[in-house]
Amino acid sequence: MARRRLLLMLKLFDVYQFGQSNGGSSITNSQAFRYLDNRRKVHKDAINYCQDILRKKSNIDWEPILRTNLSQPIRNFDLVVTVGGDGTLLQASHFLDDSIPVLGVNSDPTQVKEVEKFSNEFDATRSTGSLCLEEL
Repeated sequence: MARRRLLLMLKLFDVYQFGQSNGGSSITNSQAFRYLDNRRKVHKDAINYCQDILRKKSNIDWEPILRTNLSQPIRNFDLVVTVGGDGTLLQASHFLDDSIPVLGVNSDPTQVKEVEKFSNEFDATRSTGSLCLEEL
């Protein structure tokens, strides 16, 4: 069987600090920080799970890359797998043509019960792009 090449494109997982501000958004609410830190851990676990599966596949050569480190068109891969959310998948699409299939893994899907539980405290819909830093 021919070896396959896979690119594993990852969303950042350590992107904020308590009380840190990036031009406007600051995480100062300890409950919101704990919530976001839990989301970070869930995302990191999803990355580890995907990597563990790929390590067991002897016919796949794979390469991880953070989505922020991607700057050139993606070539010479048989499949791109994104681990993150909609933004990670959309970012990959800017570097792909229709010759390479892409598979998106949502590393932490929003749960309705969580949004309802925290609705009076902060926005728990998981769209944390305004909290993410461009560079660490």
